[in-house]
Amino acid sequence: MRYLLTLFILSLMLGCSQRTPKRQTNQNVSQHHKEDSILVGGADTIDISTIKTKMFKYSKADLRTILRHNPELNDSMPVHPDITYGKRGICGDSTIDKSDPVDIFSSEIGQDDYYLLYAYFLKKRNGGEKYQKERETLIKIYRDINFIFGRLAQGGTYFGHQDNRILGEAEYSIYRGKGNDYYDKSYDITKQKMLYLNALKQQITDELSSNFDFPDKEKPKLKKELFETVKELDGLITDYFYLESTRTFQYSSY
Repeated sequence: MRYLLTLFILSLMLGCSQRTPKRQTNQNVSQHHKEDSILVGGADTIDISTIKTKMFKYSKADLRTILRHNPELNDSMPVHPDITYGKRGICGDSTIDKSDPVDIFSSEIGQDDYYLLYAYFLKKRNGGEKYQKERETLIKIYRDINFIFGRLAQGGTYFGHQDNRILGEAEYSIYRGKGNDYYDKSYDITKQKMLYLNALKQQITDELSSNFDFPDKEKPKLKKELFETVKELDGLITDYFYLESTRTFQYSSY
């Protein structure tokens, strides 16, 4: 998978490097139009925040500069945030002064910020408030999954950063659901959901039984806590869209 991703990014770099100056200028003009359309209306300062997430404030000028350096954030055909992050800055506006060699998104915290920006721009494409219920539910589901595996691993920076990056994951799930028939599948998912949740509970049980870093006296309490989180997931996963999104997120992230 990493090999394919590397080839994909290299092909993008080659494509950018082969553009003529004239075509580059035309693309810059087109990109500026896209920037203006995505930022139209509203106040000059934009808040990017949600539950449990630190609040960011960007001016429209800040966002336009970010988009010129990172046009992939506003791509007309979005891809998964991990792939988008790998593409960052590859096809940015070459007319911008890039004397500062620092990539503001290269650190772990910077990557968190990038995923929040990814979520912000993709939310615009997805229809803003149209999918607000789905968005809030997915964020809760994904954070529950992250909590379960974070507790089983006894914490770690990965899970802390995931808590912020989940916004990008959730927004992409909405976009992916629109492009498939996930929203239209209305059949009873009870048996599929039971199989998924039982497998998750079995994984929790197996992990605790084989992990000797947890004192034996603490394991029953932790198991009860994690099973309560699974119960919460049971209530949140109400249709095929949520079930498929949950399975995809868990199996690709943990």
